[in-house]
Amino acid sequence: MSWYRTSGSFGAVALVAASALLSACGGGGGSSGSTASAAASNQLKLSTAVQSEPVARYAAAFSILSGPGVAAIYTSVVQSLVSGVTSSAASTTTVCPGGGSIGVATQNAGSSGLQAGETATVGFNQCVGQVTAPGVSSTDAVAGSVTVQVQSAQGVVGDKSNNWSYTAVESTSGLTLTSSSGTTTVNGTVTFTMSYDAATGVTTTTATAPTVTLDVAHVLSSGSVTGTMTVTALNYSRVHGVDPSSDTVTTSGALSVQASDAVIAFDFATPTPVMISGSDLQSGVIQLTGDSTVETITVASPTTVGISVTANGQTGTYTETVDSLRQLTGDN
Repeated sequence: MSWYRTSGSFGAVALVAASALLSACGGGGGSSGSTASAAASNQLKLSTAVQSEPVARYAAAFSILSGPGVAAIYTSVVQSLVSGVTSSAASTTTVCPGGGSIGVATQNAGSSGLQAGETATVGFNQCVGQVTAPGVSSTDAVAGSVTVQVQSAQGVVGDKSNNWSYTAVESTSGLTLTSSSGTTTVNGTVTFTMSYDAATGVTTTTATAPTVTLDVAHVLSSGSVTGTMTVTALNYSRVHGVDPSSDTVTTSGALSVQASDAVIAFDFATPTPVMISGSDLQSGVIQLTGDSTVETITVASPTTVGISVTANGQTGTYTETVDSLRQLTGDN
């Protein structure tokens, strides 16, 4: 499932590396009982990433999925709604590029388009290839439904010849992404505004969400991995261009990972917007803060990122391949 798969073996490697670093620095002292208790903990600290490349990688991988990944998933869903709303039909069914289908049902969207006060439902039936994001591979199947409550609307939403915009609340409970190793389930409510510029074909979405969760359940060669990733105070914007298709994403929020292999938490932001083409990162900067530490992930190309970590007056730098980040979150 690309970015949304987590590897139990990598979390263990990162934990061992962090524990070794703490021991070398004089941490983790005390009685044998307290030492055993510390060893049993799976807590990772962002500050150890300054000398521990595995911890830096782990944080980088989850920051990509929690920020640009979540933002792109939610905006892909509402983009599917816009594509399904036409001037002549309130309900449509569309075949997905890789199989399955999407059904869009609105209360009364006809010649006047979506109206304030109405509710639309976007249903995914094992849809493959429609939702594109750094967290979704081209072979993942999406199932479940998303409810969109329209707050206001100007123009005919979905009209490609004229400008339009609308504000709505998007809620998903149990939107499930399935890969060969297991499932990731997305839950949460976002409030967003989407606008369309007919002259350029550009669609702009801005949104906020108090809480979004990703529940993970996978069976890998290293064993079963379960856990929850919670994103709070999420803010994001996405500018979607066409011909060629591209996305510019900015995000900020806080991430807490409570997985069976590791626990870590930090704030994230994109001081430089992240450019995405399809599911591939093109450029941009993601910055993580926490534990008196700043970790900066700079996209160098679709295949590489640079990582710089500063903590306690020290700086560590690493160069990672995008594939290595995908692999350590379970994408083989």
